[in-house]
Amino acid sequence: MGYHLPSCMRFLEASHAVEIIREAGPAGLHIKELAARVDCDPNKLGHILRLLATHHIGKEVSPNIFANNRLSSFIDSGKDFKVIKANPAIKYGGTNGIAAFVGMCTDELFKSSAYLTDAYLLEEISKHSSLPSAAPFNLAFRMKGQFFSWLEEEGNEMRLKRFGHAMTGTAGWEDGGSVSQADGFDWAGLEEGSLVVDVGGGIGSTSMTLARAFPHLRFRIQDRPKTVELGIAAWKERCPEMLESGRAVFQAHDFFTPQPVQNAAVFLLRVITHDWPDEFVTRILLQLRHAATPQTRLILVDYVLPLACEDRTEDIGAIRTMAPPSSGLLPNLGKANANAFWLDMTMHVIFNSKERTLREMTDIALSAGWQVTNVIRKPEGSLFGSIIAVPISIPPSKTLLSAVVEQEIVERSVSPVGDTFYSHSRLPSSPKAVGITMSQSDSAMRRMTQRLRKTISKTFTRTG
Repeated sequence: MGYHLPSCMRFLEASHAVEIIREAGPAGLHIKELAARVDCDPNKLGHILRLLATHHIGKEVSPNIFANNRLSSFIDSGKDFKVIKANPAIKYGGTNGIAAFVGMCTDELFKSSAYLTDAYLLEEISKHSSLPSAAPFNLAFRMKGQFFSWLEEEGNEMRLKRFGHAMTGTAGWEDGGSVSQADGFDWAGLEEGSLVVDVGGGIGSTSMTLARAFPHLRFRIQDRPKTVELGIAAWKERCPEMLESGRAVFQAHDFFTPQPVQNAAVFLLRVITHDWPDEFVTRILLQLRHAATPQTRLILVDYVLPLACEDRTEDIGAIRTMAPPSSGLLPNLGKANANAFWLDMTMHVIFNSKERTLREMTDIALSAGWQVTNVIRKPEGSLFGSIIAVPISIPPSKTLLSAVVEQEIVERSVSPVGDTFYSHSRLPSSPKAVGITMSQSDSAMRRMTQRLRKTISKTFTRTG
């Protein structure tokens, strides 16, 4: 019955009880006084806190008196309760994002997950659909559009702000995988002036790392127009000389449309494919394949999910097992690697997309005319990988997508500015970078997602 734990965690975070208890110090606070400040029933509050304390989230120091401990303090915003109460919108500003992350996970993600069976088994309208607007999220919140359009709706202002800050909260556990250190791809061996196109590159944090490590390369960072504005501003602060010299150029581009760069040495997509269902990813990769030269290389950086059984295939990059001999562990190390599988289900329930196994990544690349030649996991044992592919002939059956998918692409909403889901943007070696991303992305995300109010998916109307 572990489903009650996230419900109680949401109560703890949303009530700002951690901030109130922190002000009381290690002696703790009685539930009657805490309930009076939170404005709730003290008996119900006591039982909620006791379940959390049973899981070592906070502690009951004496009957009905609760104090914070190390775990509950993780979601402390550090702000005064009176300040938060007067202006809840400022709660997550300047924090490490953990409180926002907990709030998001126990609210929209938890509720969406509860509708997984309904969407994938019981509802005819969505059980066989791969459209982003037919996800469990849509059933949970009775929403016909996509996730980001819902965030922009009236009444969700706090959720919209929280989302931007929650993405920075993944930095504590996300294994970002340094593209510049990817053994197996010879960045240094690329010719002088070779062009790297960072597709959906946000504000260009990955490209900046590469540009500093390999000064002989040029970079084109592509994203939505408002994201490009943020990227230019960030680079002007951190490395204006790269913009002035033309080594780095930002370009507004929708990756579902034809790729304008025809002479790229590398197309780089970092944490992009997991945001989209298979047919949509095929569309993205097809646009790149049409623009590729025979020498162009494709690098997909994302989680590569291992199987729960031994992988006895001879596929390039396949790992038979991650478990030490005779350890008794599952080949994918079981719960030790649970984060990637939880994220996989999150992508399912919110976007109808997924994290992919190596075989799934290989197949989807082949469907768009790309053949995987190498898989790099850095550090060793990480599930975050760089998949390198070369152009091959495009299968005739994959040159066109279904009419429904084409229509959804036309009607689709833009992704959040600067970040993809579960990917924090942080410019390298920049103490100000988080401030840039968090403060500017709130307003930019709001401006961009205003378009989403005009976008209501016709999918349910057509099939309902």
